[in-house]
Amino acid sequence: MSAGSVKKANRQQQRSKRRFSVISRLAGSTALLAAAVVLLAIVFSQTFQGNFFKGAFETPLEEWSTMMANRIGSDREMARSVAMRHQLWLVVFDEEKYFAYGPTGEPANHEQLQQQAARFRRIDVDGPHGEQISIFMDDKRFANSQLHLLAGLIVLLLVVIAVIYAFQLSQLRPLLWLREGVDSVSRGDFSVRVPVARQDEIGQVGQAFNHMTRRVEKMLSSHEQLMADVSHELRSPLARIKVALELMPHSDKRDAIARDVLQMESLTSALLERERIKNIADNGKLQSINLTDIVSEIVERYSQQPPGVVYTNPPASLNIQADTALISVLVQNLIDNAVKFSLTDSKPVEVRTHQHKDRVQLIIEDDGQGIASADMEKVFEPFVKLDLARGHRGGYGLGLNLCQRIADAVGGSIQLSAREGRGVRIEVLLPVAQVK
Repeated sequence: MSAGSVKKANRQQQRSKRRFSVISRLAGSTALLAAAVVLLAIVFSQTFQGNFFKGAFETPLEEWSTMMANRIGSDREMARSVAMRHQLWLVVFDEEKYFAYGPTGEPANHEQLQQQAARFRRIDVDGPHGEQISIFMDDKRFANSQLHLLAGLIVLLLVVIAVIYAFQLSQLRPLLWLREGVDSVSRGDFSVRVPVARQDEIGQVGQAFNHMTRRVEKMLSSHEQLMADVSHELRSPLARIKVALELMPHSDKRDAIARDVLQMESLTSALLERERIKNIADNGKLQSINLTDIVSEIVERYSQQPPGVVYTNPPASLNIQADTALISVLVQNLIDNAVKFSLTDSKPVEVRTHQHKDRVQLIIEDDGQGIASADMEKVFEPFVKLDLARGHRGGYGLGLNLCQRIADAVGGSIQLSAREGRGVRIEVLLPVAQVK
């Protein structure tokens, strides 16, 4: 798998997580519900202003008009009051005389009302004493007068939906904390703890998660401490054995013992180096160092060793916030691996460095046999060695584990990916030096 394919797969995985997130689905369903409420309100408003309800209102309007006509009769004040209260126009004919009022209570012109009859609904009824009463109703004005009620109802429904969504989100927030905690554990950070805000089932899961990470962190710490203590205790016996070897006469048996002692010294040194990295990470003793100088010096050591190492376009200065000894170990281990596992016809190992925003990128690419995609993460585990086909006959499987620990200790990261064709691409991100 190529580096581009790996990055594409990671992006697709992130999009898949967002697509199937419970919070995303909850937000989507809430947005659809809100859109449906607004759409139904618009449809209802348009229907209400149209002719759909007019037929249903005919009989009630006629009965209401008859009741109003009986109350009005020839009473001018009553006619004026009804016109104002119900926002309509009234015309009362009484023995060839008439009087008319509009919604404002002012007298109206009967002839103008007749000329504009197309915009009104007109209802003619008889009064109690033979009066002819005409009621002119502006359907559009009546419908528009109710729009503020409809808008208020829409706002109320949307507020209720928003409150329900916020409540559901608050109930699901502990799941987000748990997911972030699980992601941290998957990256090897067992110091993470999730907030426990409730004592319900989700809160109990959070407590169980915290208890689990606390126990695992303690077990790992005890394991690390045991290895460190054993390494310290082995140094004295090894020193005594080396002194005894110097007193022995030269023989094949002596040489074999000397090689074994050398291997044990190398192993204890690697284990002690792990402990030193942990102490530096805990104490935060980092300083500004020039990565270009360190890389150039180590590349020079391997320049004459097949297939060679090339430092492409080295910048004059590239300062990072780290520890000089640790970064030297990291760069040397990575370049040493790249050279060690190159093939006879491999191209030179290529090293590049450049700054991107607040990170410095160190890239090392070899043209060797490569690593299977299934083993990309496995190689960072301590004491893990791949198959013999890649030449893992020597060593202890601690090199890349040390590199990962160093990157973590200085606040960086390290990632392996396959190159197109063959070989491995190693990308290390390191923090830029802090400006004082």
